[in-house]
This record gives sequence, C-alpha cells and structure tokens, in this order.
Amino acid sequence: MSILCIDFMNQCHRARSGFQAGPAPVVFNFFRQFKSLVDEFKPTRIYVVLEGRPVKRYELLPEYKATRRVEEDDPKYAELQKFFKQKDQIVDLLSKYFPVSVVRHPTSECDDTIYNLIRMSSTAVPWTVVSNDTDFIQLIQQYSHVKVWNPIKKEYLEAPSDYDYITWKSLRGDGSDNIPGIPGVGDKTAADLATDPERLAKFLDDPECAAQFQRNYDLISFRGWSQDEQMEMVSTSPSLNWDAVKVVFDVYGFKSIVKDESWKKFTDAFKLLWG
Repeated sequence: MSILCIDFMNQCHRARSGFQAGPAPVVFNFFRQFKSLVDEFKPTRIYVVLEGRPVKRYELLPEYKATRRVEEDDPKYAELQKFFKQKDQIVDLLSKYFPVSVVRHPTSECDDTIYNLIRMSSTAVPWTVVSNDTDFIQLIQQYSHVKVWNPIKKEYLEAPSDYDYITWKSLRGDGSDNIPGIPGVGDKTAADLATDPERLAKFLDDPECAAQFQRNYDLISFRGWSQDEQMEMVSTSPSLNWDAVKVVFDVYGFKSIVKDESWKKFTDAFKLLWG
C-alpha cells in the first residue's frame, strides 16, 4: 500500500505551461501529467488536496500572500479567470468520476491539510507528496515515511541535515508568501544562526527580533488541527466512471488521450486504485 498526495493548485499552475491549443489546455495538461504521476508511483490511494482560506495566518499577518492578488483592472485578470474556470472543471471531473479523494478544509491551506492527513495516518504506509513547494521540507524532517517529489525538477526534495528548516526560514522570511525576514538576515546568516543554538538565543534577546521570529515561525509552520477543526474537513469518496470522463474529453477535443490505444493506457494507469 502507498499513498500519493497531490498539491492541487501547485499542479494546476504547472499545467498552465506546455500545450496551449483547444478550449481547455490546462485541463488537458493536468490530466496528462496526472496520469504520468500515477504511472510513476503506482499508488493504492490518492488524495488531491485543495486550498482553503488560511484564516489564522491572515490574523497573524493581514498582508500574507498579498503579492499574489490580481485586481480586475490588471491585464492578467482575464487570463486568470480562464485558468480558474478550467481549475474548477478539473475538480469537478476528479470529484465525480475518478478513483481519488478530493480533500479540502475551509480554513486551512493545502499544506496544512496534507500535514494533518499525514499526522492522522499510520507511519507504516509510505506517502509521496507531489509539489515543488519547499515548505514541505518540514514533512521530510518530521516523518521518515514521507517523501516529496518535485514534478518540475523530477527529483525528491532534500532536507538540510544540520539545521531546522522552519527556524531558518523564519529568520530569512519568505518573499513568495509576503512574509518579511528579520532585517539584516539573509540565507547564510539564517543558516549560521539556525545551526548555532547559543548564537540564535543571543540574537533573539532583542525583543523586536524575537517577536518577528515567533510570528514568522507561526506563519511558516504547518498547523495541527484540533478535533473540532478536523471535523470541518470535507473529502469526496473515490468513484469511477470512465464513460463520463471520455465524453468530456471528447467534447474538449483531447484526441491524443481518447484514441483507442491511448485511452486504454490512460485508464489502465488507475487499475491499482479500483481494480
């Protein structure tokens, strides 16, 4: 038994590149890539994990991920709306017709949801998380039965062996999430501090540095759910309806998937999940 866990939005954004013809190129690219991942890892269960709204992180830092927002007057807005429409179409297909579980927590990001799924599962079952988000290094440092596959570089993420990743990133910040680092601390200084507990403790004697470090630590660390929060998670049950999938793929003109030989290869990839 093995579990494949897909960081859905990360994979969707990857599907924005490549083949661009037809009415739904993101849908086409996603399912081609998805099938390749299933072929590669041959899982017996798949979780596709969606994003929720990270309420707790917004409370800590209202500007969290603000640099990713696109306003309606931005030239990129129309293109982004087309992307989100195709994203919803992918979710609909996965939820209704594929032997996977589509999972979402309304007030948790995908990262936290994946962390909690792993935290609640048996350590005897190996997990492969698919994402190029380096925040998942936290999982590698905490769980020996978890690997993280970078689908762009086609290699597993590696964790630093001499310092705690969260400590390092809390010191230098995370520009991609709009989390400011402590002034004067870059990658090297952060690594030096994270590998020297005495020097780090002395550095954090400064109340302002200590407060920013703690805020960043709370923003970057995965959040464990309470029992009440756990009950808020929503998950679809695996199902299978290849006829319905093929109808949609035919409408979209995905000829290279639905022609006879290719279609058999596509559906055969999921046999371990359904039999």
